[in-house]
Parts: sequence; structure tokens; C-alpha cells
Amino acid sequence: MIFEGSSQRKKTAIAYYRHSAEDKQENSIKIQQGHVEEFAQKHKIDIIHQELDEGKSGLLAKRPGFERLFKDWIESPIAPFFNYVLVYDVSRWGRFQNPDQSGYYEYLCTKHGKEVIYVSRGFTAPTNQLISSLETSIQRYMAAEYSRQLSDKVFHGCVKIAQQGFSSGGSAPYGMTRQLLDVNKNPVRILKRGEYKQIANERVIFTPLDDETTDTIKIIFQLYVHEKRSILQIVERINRTDICTANGEKWNRSKVIKILKNEAYVGTRIYNKTWGRLKQKSYRNPRSLWVIKPNAFDAIINTEDFEVAQERLYWNISRNWRKGFNCVRKIKNITKNDLINWLLNKGIDEVFCNKIFNELPIIYGMKNYTKDYGNLCFLIPEKHRRFKNILAIGIDEEFNSLRQDYFLFDVEDFNNSNYISLQDNTSSFSDKKIDQEHIEEVIKNFIHQYINLERYIKNRYASILKVVEKIEGGSNSCSNK
Repeated sequence: MIFEGSSQRKKTAIAYYRHSAEDKQENSIKIQQGHVEEFAQKHKIDIIHQELDEGKSGLLAKRPGFERLFKDWIESPIAPFFNYVLVYDVSRWGRFQNPDQSGYYEYLCTKHGKEVIYVSRGFTAPTNQLISSLETSIQRYMAAEYSRQLSDKVFHGCVKIAQQGFSSGGSAPYGMTRQLLDVNKNPVRILKRGEYKQIANERVIFTPLDDETTDTIKIIFQLYVHEKRSILQIVERINRTDICTANGEKWNRSKVIKILKNEAYVGTRIYNKTWGRLKQKSYRNPRSLWVIKPNAFDAIINTEDFEVAQERLYWNISRNWRKGFNCVRKIKNITKNDLINWLLNKGIDEVFCNKIFNELPIIYGMKNYTKDYGNLCFLIPEKHRRFKNILAIGIDEEFNSLRQDYFLFDVEDFNNSNYISLQDNTSSFSDKKIDQEHIEEVIKNFIHQYINLERYIKNRYASILKVVEKIEGGSNSCSNK
């Protein structure tokens, strides 16, 4: 037939291209266009429109070009007809961390009668559908894994930089600025907002601005630590001046507290406070995972003033001690249930079990952090001085499961005061700490001490009654005489 093919409608397509900063040069938009156009020409496909995302990560679907592709073309009832969506390869479609998400958007295309074609692989033969689907699934996983590996490499590089005290990104805190250092770690210049280093071996460090904002930091600590002013008094005092916060707003309670808690003002560089990689939902890391480098740069506030501020802040902020009380109550209830169940299994009466628990010398303390170490404080009630030892349970709220450390003190350790303070970076912390497997033996010893004390009190009480009886009897005899 002379007009063979004239009755056949020519295939049309929309091309989609994506390139992000971390991708290699072979994935650039121009190179992708070249491959896609060559494929279309070979298979006699007309590209009627193209969408692209330049400098956009493939971790999320929220990309302008990708969103327009679906809204204006694939899902739009008024869009011109087309058959295919041409994409260079699976990774250009996206590096979704959940491979099913990539499949979901491909399914939406199929649902609307459009077929996604990855031109690096070409069309799939009808007899090869199963193998092609398996290959696509593997490539989706590889695309996601590439981002994970790249993220890990970047993270570990940032950790090494932070361990040396240098900045691995982010802006300087209020009252400080970023200073560029050359390859020999000598100061070069102060970096402006939005300005970054140009040479890989250069480093960035924080340094005081030495202007009115730095003076404001000093005033806040002076008022809080030395003049014992309240947070609200400090807010009122600063707001009477023309000095604003970093974003040009008036000062409030939370902003002053944020200043008082910032360890950068004593020269400490902290990294990895939060986890928020791969466009996933971020969360706060426990302090044990933080990268902390003391004395990394010039301080604005001395260490002594900062520590006094942290101690005062802890007790001035009601949510801190309320949270502490709630944590102690929770751990105390767990301990009580465990101990009573253990005693019940030994065949001891439930009433006596509760009495034993209420009398045993077990005390609790919440760990709070100052700089790069944690503090524990334990108070001893007077009734516990009857025993030889005290079991102290330290509770760390930085862990979601409320990690507990156990310590065994001699009552004599409390002779000078009714409390003991421990720092987790000292020898006394490790000397007094005991393993959980020894707790049962400690409790048994406490119970023996308690029973002996009860016997002693009963015997002593019986002896006193006899003396009283004799005295009363003697008085009566004298009266009779």
C-alpha cells in the first residue's frame, strides 16, 4: 500500500529531565536531552513538551517540573493527547527512599494511559515483562541506596570537621559570626551571610562579632548569673534598648533562654544535635550522639558563669523539674512492680511486700547535662540512715527508654550532708556504679537488714514495756505502803 502507516497515529511523548547538585556530570540536563531525543528519533516519537528540574533532589516528589508533569499533562483532562513519558533512567525519575513511592507515580501514569519509558533500557518486550519489572525494582533500590551512601559519606565528613572544632554548615549563633581560615588555619576574613568557602581545604570557624549583639550576650548572663534577675526582668531590660534579635524581632522569654543554654558562647562546637538526612522527618538525638568539641573557638562567656546559668535554668524552668518528677515517678513504679512481683514469687504476703518496698533504702536522681558531662544528685531521707547501704538509681531522660544507671553507696558517704552529687566523667561515678545483674543480691541484703532492724525494734520495744510495767508496779507498791 502506498499510504501504509498513514492511518496509524504517530506516537507522542512528554520528556522529563532532572539533575541535582550531587549528581555526576554524565547526568546533566543536556546529556539527558541528547539521549532522550536520539531515542525518540529512532522510534519515530514526537516530543511535544518537556519538563525539567535543575538542581532538585530526587528524594521527594515535590519538584516544580515533576509536579507540573502530573498536574498539567498526565492528570489534566484538557492536556493534548500523548503516549509516553520519556525519562533517561530510573534515578532521574527519583531517588525515593521508599521504592514503592517511585512505583506509585509510575502507576499513576499507567492509570491515565501513559507509559513511562526509561530510554537507557528502551521498550520492554511483551514476553519480558516479569524480568523488566524485577530489573526496575532493583534499579529503584540502587537509586535510593546511592543517596543513602552519599548522605553517609557527607555526614562522616562533617563529623570529622566538627571534631576538629570547625563549622560544617549552618549559620553562626547570635553575637557571633563565621570566620574563614586558610589551609594553614590562619584567619582570612569574615564571611558575609550567604558566602561560603571556595577551596576544599579551607575551614570555617565561629568567632565573636564584638559588636552590640555580643555585648547583649554578656548583659544577659550578667543579669541572670550575677544580679539574679528573672528571665522576664531580663526581657524587659533588653527591650528598652534598640537591640533586636537575629531576625529583627523583640526579645521574649524563649529567646533569652535559648541564649543562656547555647554552649557556643563558652567556645564549644556541637554537631549532630538532630537527625534530618535524606529529606526524612527530623528528630532530636540524645546527647550521647552529639559531636562535642570544647574550646574550639574564642568564648564570649566564661565556663563558671555558664555552669551557674545552667543550674539556675534547670530549676527555674518548671517543665524541667516537672518532667524530672514524672520520670522519677515512672521509674519508681516500674521498680516497685518488679520488686513486688519478685517477692510474691517467693511466696511473701502482698501487704508485707508493699511494706518492704516502702522501707527499703532506694533513692532516685535525674541526670542533667552541663557542657560535655552529665550530673546526678541523690538525696537521702533520714529513715534510710538505719541501713548500711543505699541503692541509687540514676535516670537519663536523653534516652527514649529512660536509661537507668545503678549505684551502691555506703550510708557513711552521706555523713557530711544529705545529698551526693556525681559527674559521669569522674572516677567516683564508675567506682560506685554497679551492674544490673547485682541488683537482686543488693535487694536481698536490704531485706535481711530490714528484718533484723524490725526484730531489734520489737525486742527493744518489749524491753521498754517491761521497764514501764516495773516502774508502774513499783509506784503502786510505794503507794500501798
